[in-house]
Amino acid sequence: MKGDLMSDQGKGEFWAFLAGVLTGGIVALLYAPAKGEETRERIRETAADLKVKGEELAAHTKEEAEKLLETGRHKAEETGHKLEEARHKSAEMIEEAKQKGTQKLKEAKVKGKEKLEEIKEKISHKDEPEEAAEETS
Repeated sequence: MKGDLMSDQGKGEFWAFLAGVLTGGIVALLYAPAKGEETRERIRETAADLKVKGEELAAHTKEEAEKLLETGRHKAEETGHKLEEARHKSAEMIEEAKQKGTQKLKEAKVKGKEKLEEIKEKISHKDEPEEAAEETS
């Protein structure tokens, strides 16, 4: 990214330099000692050169803008794919956790029933000797 910034700054400096050279050329033509017709011809040539350079600059700018747009579209598409992958993975993880939780709950339910049966059996065994003692008396 830093390299891109440097190259963009270099391009801007180049075009500023070019504009300065062309402006300097026009000013030099206007102040140069020459016949009026000769000066007007030079101005026409310089204007034609400026028009060509301007068209080249516009074409170059359009080309660079299209490249930037394409890069932006590509990055947005790539980001969209990554987000979709992340959403899919999250959904899988949630489903897996849900299944594990359900399984653990079932296991806990079974163990709870087993413990409840053990407690009931212990209670019923405690009651049996007392009942037997009461019956003998």
